[in-house]
Amino acid sequence: ESRKESSTCLVDLNFSQGSCTDYLDIEGRLNLAEIEFKPGRLDRQLLEGMLSRHSSGLSVIAASHNPTDSPNVSSSIVMTLLNVICQSFDQVVIDMPRSWQPWTENVLQGSNRVFVVSEATVPSIRKATALLQNVVERTSMSLRPSVIVNRYKRRFFGSGLRYADLSKALGSSFAGCVPYNYTVVHEALDRGVPLDEIQKKSNVAQAI
Repeated sequence: ESRKESSTCLVDLNFSQGSCTDYLDIEGRLNLAEIEFKPGRLDRQLLEGMLSRHSSGLSVIAASHNPTDSPNVSSSIVMTLLNVICQSFDQVVIDMPRSWQPWTENVLQGSNRVFVVSEATVPSIRKATALLQNVVERTSMSLRPSVIVNRYKRRFFGSGLRYADLSKALGSSFAGCVPYNYTVVHEALDRGVPLDEIQKKSNVAQAI
């Protein structure tokens, strides 16, 4: 079966506290209860009914919000879901929960690229470095994850981490920085639109 011209799906695997749909101003439609006991019945047709569509053309898989619920989603459900998604889209971007899940290792090992997003503070960089080490030890991945430093303020004088400090601390795992641009990013989030609709070729969009 042929697929549409280049297509992308964003998958939010933080089933109880995910924020992808909030940032895009859309509703999550993934119904875990419908596939909980029979993950094998999930096919492209059923998946289509659980996709949320953004006006930009991006497809999103995310559960509806229930902040008091902490679903215990089995590895078989997650891996079946991702398998069907990967067969249906050219690119798949997965947003992972911070806490390690029974299926985390399988998802990481099946990924082409893995990024850890950190902030430009000493505690955040230490946590990112520790997470990198843990991921490598637990998954035996040949491809080492990379670190993206978010909300970076370039400093020439005064206190704070400089680009050279980040590069030294993270070494070959340092993927680069996304600059701090409160106005553009927060307006895009509040309106649920891409960055370019707020400001063409902003420094944030170019960095990403």
